[in-house]
Amino acid sequence: MIAAALLAIAVAAALIGALGVWLMRDAYQKLHYITLPCSVSSGLMVLAVLLHEPRKAAAGKVAIAALVLFAMNAVVTQATARAIWVRSEGRWPPRHPPPPAPPEARG
Repeated sequence: MIAAALLAIAVAAALIGALGVWLMRDAYQKLHYITLPCSVSSGLMVLAVLLHEPRKAAAGKVAIAALVLFAMNAVVTQATARAIWVRSEGRWPPRHPPPPAPPEARG
């Protein structure tokens, strides 16, 4: 029962991430919503498998897959952000630092 609830929350987090990617205006904002399935959902799935599966070797495999997904998310997000920058600006590293965020965006 608890494992099913954890899986339901994992699916909800993945759907919220997909909705965020769909609704955000630019690619940089969309990159933030990719982390929900990679971190929250994968962690909840590891917990669900740990609670439900009697063989802990299976849970270990799921945990390793989740750790690889979590680590690769940072690498792929950074590479994607850099590719977006190069495509829009034409070169890397940037010639000039980006302008500061407006005061209302700083929070």
